[in-house]
Amino acid sequence: MQPFDRGLLFVYTLALTICFLTAIPFLAGWLDWSLLAPLYNQLPVRPEIVLIFFLGLLILMGARLFWANIKPARKHVIVHEGAMGQVRVALTAMEDLAAKVVAQNSGVHDVRARVLALPQGVGISVQATVTPDTQIPDLSKAIQEQVKEKILAVTGIAVQQVHVFVNSISARKPRVE
Repeated sequence: MQPFDRGLLFVYTLALTICFLTAIPFLAGWLDWSLLAPLYNQLPVRPEIVLIFFLGLLILMGARLFWANIKPARKHVIVHEGAMGQVRVALTAMEDLAAKVVAQNSGVHDVRARVLALPQGVGISVQATVTPDTQIPDLSKAIQEQVKEKILAVTGIAVQQVHVFVNSISARKPRVE
């Protein structure tokens, strides 16, 4: 959760707690609702407008916090931790590296890679489009070995699994520039 969202959560929780603590004596019957009449009369605008504004603000804050909670957070993997601090690699950087390694194979074009952080290292899922003359079992084995070796060599992170998914066999050749 980002610092903004943490601050928003604090304000949201504080506002709801104050509302609930204020409402308890009235809802329990310990205080009479007529005690609030002088407060309503002092407001420069109608009380309904203030209440609608306040409830709308709480709904917007709740929606933002809900979105921040369900949105998957991109993680970083700690590569090295030394006296000077941590060295971290973003998962997107490893995705780009894996995609470049796969794209270097002949017969492969249009590559997408996805990296997932695992407890013992990372897992990589590669989606590729290949040409019809490609031997898919041989190519996929080569891709798995190349990606595993390159990620380990560049980042020092162990690759636990490499899934290769051929999503299309395309007859068109990639452009040569």
